[in-house]
Amino acid sequence: MSLADPTGKLLTDIRDDATVAALVSGRVRAGEAAPGDALGAGHWQAFVVLARLGHSRSPHAPTQAVRYVARCYAATHQGATALAAAVSDAIHAKGRRISGGGVSIFGSFDDGGGGSDKDPDTDQPVEYLFIDVGALTSLIP
Repeated sequence: MSLADPTGKLLTDIRDDATVAALVSGRVRAGEAAPGDALGAGHWQAFVVLARLGHSRSPHAPTQAVRYVARCYAATHQGATALAAAVSDAIHAKGRRISGGGVSIFGSFDDGGGGSDKDPDTDQPVEYLFIDVGALTSLIP
């Protein structure tokens, strides 16, 4: 049995949020930035990269806890902070929802990362947001 992967539903929840969409123009990615997202200094733009950090399965119920980091990039540190806040608002304390493919998320919450920083590879301002998702381990038919 393979585990249901809530990444796609979480990514859609973030990408489809009106405030996030206004800041990133659809640039919300899973795993890594797409070509054209990370531009050089003086041309930086806002985008989000959602990466899965790990998961744990409950020994008592068909549920899992999945941990993610949302790396929120922007042209300025203030912009990165604003983007992280928008991503937080898009997913924090959201209740049960089911994707079109049958992935059931019953809750998502976030922890801030302690302020904006510079990306170690590009020096672009970035803020990290850690997200915990509770989901079923199997798809709902």
